[in-house]
Amino acid sequence: MQTINEAGSPHGHPRLVHVAFAVSTVVACVLYLLGPQWVRLGIVTVVSAVPIAAIAVGIRINQIDRRGTWLILLLGSGLFTIFNYLWFMDLGLGVPVGAAGPGNLLVQVAAYLCVLGAALMVVVRHGAGDRGGILDAALIAIGMITPVWEFLLRPHLLQIGSPAASQAAYLIKLLLLTATLGALLRIAGTAGTARTAMNYFFVSLATAVVSVVASLLTTRIDSDYYSPLVDLCAMIGYLGVAAAALHPSAKDFAHAIGWRRRELTPVSLRSLGLVLALVPVVGSLPLLFGREPDTLLLSLGTLLVIPLVIMRIGLLLAQRTADQEALRYQAHHDELTGLVNRRRFFALLDEAVLRCRRGELPGLAVLYCDLNKFKIINDQYGHEAGDQVLRTFAERLTTAIRPGDLAARIGGDEFLILCPSAGPGEAEVLRRRVEELAAEPVRWAGHEFGIGAAVGVATGTGAHLSGDTLVTAADAEMYSRKASTSVSHH
Repeated sequence: MQTINEAGSPHGHPRLVHVAFAVSTVVACVLYLLGPQWVRLGIVTVVSAVPIAAIAVGIRINQIDRRGTWLILLLGSGLFTIFNYLWFMDLGLGVPVGAAGPGNLLVQVAAYLCVLGAALMVVVRHGAGDRGGILDAALIAIGMITPVWEFLLRPHLLQIGSPAASQAAYLIKLLLLTATLGALLRIAGTAGTARTAMNYFFVSLATAVVSVVASLLTTRIDSDYYSPLVDLCAMIGYLGVAAAALHPSAKDFAHAIGWRRRELTPVSLRSLGLVLALVPVVGSLPLLFGREPDTLLLSLGTLLVIPLVIMRIGLLLAQRTADQEALRYQAHHDELTGLVNRRRFFALLDEAVLRCRRGELPGLAVLYCDLNKFKIINDQYGHEAGDQVLRTFAERLTTAIRPGDLAARIGGDEFLILCPSAGPGEAEVLRRRVEELAAEPVRWAGHEFGIGAAVGVATGTGAHLSGDTLVTAADAEMYSRKASTSVSHH
């Protein structure tokens, strides 16, 4: 009987993808290195078309329902194939089709934009819970490529007399690719079921960066020469996209996956500060040697880095606000039941008493609740059973009280209810309601507990009203009712 994996593909399918990627990469590279120029260009063109078929097949065999990202990659692969085909016709077969013209350059730019767009979609969908970590990774990647540009790539472009517009295009492409590469590296390490497809896509984008760098370093004015490394990296990138589409993990490639929030540690802060300072420092270094500063890096690099840093600081501030809100909530609420705690209850009680004294409220009522059989259940069945009883009773209290009333757990199995603007009649109705809800059984681990509760009520109004007096009176009546109930049972 054939075993089917989670992606609905044969069990051997993932291994087959790895083998096919390795074999096709080796074969394509060997044939490329051994062949003349027209064969090389033909091989690159054929390999660039492989992702088109792979994505179409992968969508079907892996039952991919979220296809937007893959369709963008499909479009990008088609554009790369057109770009390579025109060069094959022009340089390989000698048919002048304008491969070196601006039209084909726009095709290549559009293809790269498709890859970047797909990568950004993946980053957004997978990184919702780790946006800070992703921004950190992107910024660090930009910081690492900045010296490479300034000390390796830019001098070469200046030496060959590359126009400023071309330099700007190269720099923008390099910064965007490396920033996206850093973000993908962050995601690829914790992508769960999508990890393999993510790794292949990361390899594809990484080889694209190497290809761009190699292309820059080997560019010559009025020359068609370029390093074989450019095409070799490009082919590995194409095959990486194909392998990502065919692997079963492609099904989850564009699905959102939960992430643990990454704290902005002091190390990250230092990294952010370093990256923020690196662009202007590196861009200004030529001044030390009597040359013009790198205005492209100072402008374009800053335009990219500063918004990312501002976004990262914004996330930090939002995280700090959320942490403060969480601490404030924990300070005012009972951890087990979610009701307000003793300190918060008595603070709000004091505020209500002052309002009542000023005549803003007609009166107050306080109900003191004590569960009857909680200690027996807790001792006999353990703290988990006891906690379930407390949580269940707290949930029932929140459904019993009126809007504007306040329920609190003040310790153990004791609860208080504050009812502003409640008279004796309304308080009595609420007492009966609470007693009825407490009498309903609580279910836990196959057991059913009947608990019940004794509820004392105290009401008051006027200028001499005291919160402590109300609570004491409600407490006394609660114990009186508990005692009378105990005697009646005997």
